[in-house]
Amino acid sequence: MDGDITLAEREVNALFDNICVVDRQNIKKAQKRLRLSERFLTSHTRQKEIVGFLGMNPKVCVTEIIKQLSFVQEVWLEESQATEIAKDVFASSADDFVCAVPFLAMSEFLTYANEERINTDFIKEILRVLTLEAENPKISRLITRANTSAPHVHGLHAYKAKFFPRFVRSLIVSETSPENQSEQIVLDPFVGSGTAAIEAALLGFRAVGIDIDKLSLISESKVNLLENSFDSLQKSAIQIYENGTKKNGEYVLPIWMSRKFERHNILDEKRQYERQITVWTEKVNNLDANKSLFQIALSDALTRKFNVRMMGTGVGRFALEIQKTDIDKLVEKNIKFILKCSQIVELLKCVYQTKMQTPTFINGTATKIDLPNESADFIITSPPYLPASIGRENYLIGKSISLTALNLMSETEIGLAEKQSVGSMKNQNGNSGGLPRAVYELHNWLFKDELRTIKAQPTLAYYQDLKKSLQESHRVLKHNGKAVFIIGKETVFYSYKTREVLYRVLCDEIFKEIAQKVGFEISEMIDIELDKKNKNARPRSLDKFFETAIILRKD
Repeated sequence: MDGDITLAEREVNALFDNICVVDRQNIKKAQKRLRLSERFLTSHTRQKEIVGFLGMNPKVCVTEIIKQLSFVQEVWLEESQATEIAKDVFASSADDFVCAVPFLAMSEFLTYANEERINTDFIKEILRVLTLEAENPKISRLITRANTSAPHVHGLHAYKAKFFPRFVRSLIVSETSPENQSEQIVLDPFVGSGTAAIEAALLGFRAVGIDIDKLSLISESKVNLLENSFDSLQKSAIQIYENGTKKNGEYVLPIWMSRKFERHNILDEKRQYERQITVWTEKVNNLDANKSLFQIALSDALTRKFNVRMMGTGVGRFALEIQKTDIDKLVEKNIKFILKCSQIVELLKCVYQTKMQTPTFINGTATKIDLPNESADFIITSPPYLPASIGRENYLIGKSISLTALNLMSETEIGLAEKQSVGSMKNQNGNSGGLPRAVYELHNWLFKDELRTIKAQPTLAYYQDLKKSLQESHRVLKHNGKAVFIIGKETVFYSYKTREVLYRVLCDEIFKEIAQKVGFEISEMIDIELDKKNKNARPRSLDKFFETAIILRKD
């Protein structure tokens, strides 16, 4: 999407004193400075006008540039500038230039490669294709692959509305100081599956993540995968298959899931699933090491097997879609992914000499952050979007099978957590004063609509909690610190029958006004288009979907 180019330019600007945008119309001008053949400048690039950037006077060393770039796929530099970061990520071209692949781009190549063993020889083959020294259709398809949203550990667990690693890494690089990163604290108060915290840690920051959802265990498991050796994980995988089951009791699906099976009179199928879940939970829980990581492998299998899609009515109705693939096969596929990912991580850490600080994860809430005043240098986060508070999503119910199977939360605890979650339809709490006029206008419109009146009070509660979250973020952020909040740019209500637009909510403008009221200055607002046109993501929509990255500053 075009927004990728905007973000790429921002991160390159952050790493160089001066840059020049290279488009197809000024290739000859770029060649005068770079002296690189056109065939290298335009190979493996998108078909749009801009193909890259010419960076001058780097602010950091070449090794850091290669570690930090997110949207850039190749870095070309004179051979004299090549350093000892890793000869395996450098390849010489015929023009006495060297091509290097940034950390994140290489992690994408390796993650999506259909290879049994990932090693330096495979990296060298990728570089040979990039520098046009060899032809390999399979690797060429890998290099130009469009969907690369879950590289390395981020493919460990399916998670709705999660950050794109490239997006969050790019914002961290462009909005933080490149100096003394090991001393800077990066906070994500809605950490979810841990994308922002993991990428901040890989960049060398001290990362802290907070979430009310106990499946933030996903974040800890990603760290486990990053820090443990392949040999250790392989031993655990073997032990899983060797472990027997003690049959201390059989897992029972949550009552709201059980009702779906009862309604369709398929109780035998329900009991079969419960027996399979029982066997796997016992096998995983009996591990001597790496238990949480393989618990998450099971959780991901269950999340994919039992897909919950909220109906958007506001009364908690949902469709339960059951994937045909057997639970056993889904878990076994995930175990194989863990082992493959471990190989990738070990290789990346060695090749790029990555020094990661172990992130800290806290089970808590963004409306009451358990950190001292002015303790965070930078905040980057994405709170639940408005659709969550109008019945189109329920993250806890969607993950309730995993939460109960792993004994992380009981059905009662899930119900209580729902009432405290920002954006929940069951969250009716909070004083509704001090909000922008547009919020009350939205409330009144919802209240007067017979089909949507039930959504009116949760919408007020949502914005009140958002205000509290911003107040807490302002409190813990250091003076002159920055905070980046990524939200849905707008929410549109459509006619259920005709898809006619009935009401349009400018979510970015409402957020901006709330942020200013709690004391933030608005530094910038960046609109990024996402490819969300499918019926599952936006059932009645016909228009484009944008996220807005709102960059805030605290004086």
